[in-house]
Amino acid sequence: MPLYLIRHTRVGCAPGLCYGQLDVPLADSFAAEAQAVRNELAQNFPDGLPPVWSSPSRRCRTLADALELPYRTDARLMELNFGAWEGRTWAELDSPEARHWGDHWQSAAPPGGESLPQLLARLREFLAEIETGDALLITHAGPIRALHHLLLGEPLETAFRRPVGYGQLLRL
Repeated sequence: MPLYLIRHTRVGCAPGLCYGQLDVPLADSFAAEAQAVRNELAQNFPDGLPPVWSSPSRRCRTLADALELPYRTDARLMELNFGAWEGRTWAELDSPEARHWGDHWQSAAPPGGESLPQLLARLREFLAEIETGDALLITHAGPIRALHHLLLGEPLETAFRRPVGYGQLLRL
């Protein structure tokens, strides 16, 4: 089943903010970025789009609404939950606990948050439940990288170094 992925558009928060599942505003460039995504979808899907799924995060739903697409939301498409770190800057999180997470990102979880294995498990569960055939997912960089690992077999180190642009359409 071809899977198409779109990362939400740029966010309008301070650089260096930890915002996994935190709802943050979209950048002032949202209208232009949404139009660019709309144009790319029209170009790549002249005969209509496959079923669309979106993370329930505001930044993803706002894009789906702006594209005027029928879609369903699923919490399993949300970004990694950074727990107590959400809304804090990475600079202020410089601590032994944060360094431990950084050194063991493949298995450790932020305080009150979730681990990468938990993110992978919820994505596996989602993939097992969606209908067969094409699908378009509006989601976040973390899940997109995780799906590269799950569906293409990329090593985690490779998948999580992969650049994922805001508003970028990818095909797996």
